Amino acid sequence: MNMRPLTLKIIVAGPGGVGKTTLLRRYQSGKFIPASTTIGINFITHSFESNGRNIILSIWDYAGEERYKVLFPGYCSGSSGALAVFDLTRPETIEFLVDWIEIIKEKNKNIPVHLIGTKTDVCTNERLQFMAQSANDFVKENNLVNYHFVSSKSGDGIIELFDSLTNSILSFIIKI
Repeated sequence: MNMRPLTLKIIVAGPGGVGKTTLLRRYQSGKFIPASTTIGINFITHSFESNGRNIILSIWDYAGEERYKVLFPGYCSGSSGALAVFDLTRPETIEFLVDWIEIIKEKNKNIPVHLIGTKTDVCTNERLQFMAQSANDFVKENNLVNYHFVSSKSGDGIIELFDSLTNSILSFIIKI
């Protein structure tokens, strides 16, 4: 039996300059490809097999500048999951995510949202320990699924992040 691929729409949100596009380029190509500021929206797809089922992630990378936020709700409709991304080297960027998450959840009640901290390759162990506690608190306060710390430069945590996101989406789909 040849099943049609399951396409999952993923929204990637967060303030400008936190590494959203570079993260997605690493995931798609397996290489570190630095990005400049996103204007509007980027779109990538990534296909793989999970438990005998072909999955296509349709990933929408939204620009983080405030001037684009007014258009963001329209892109959120029909999303299966989301990544809320912040920069571990700029801890204040985690607080900017509250508005983005509210918009996502307003358009898609109860979809899995994962918190992502980028740039682990330039963080000390002490910084990572401190940010782990902050991330854990943020996940609980905002009813998110989990947090992940990743490095687009080294690739650390990238595959695990998308595996976890996909599994949480599939679990959510099975529940509804």
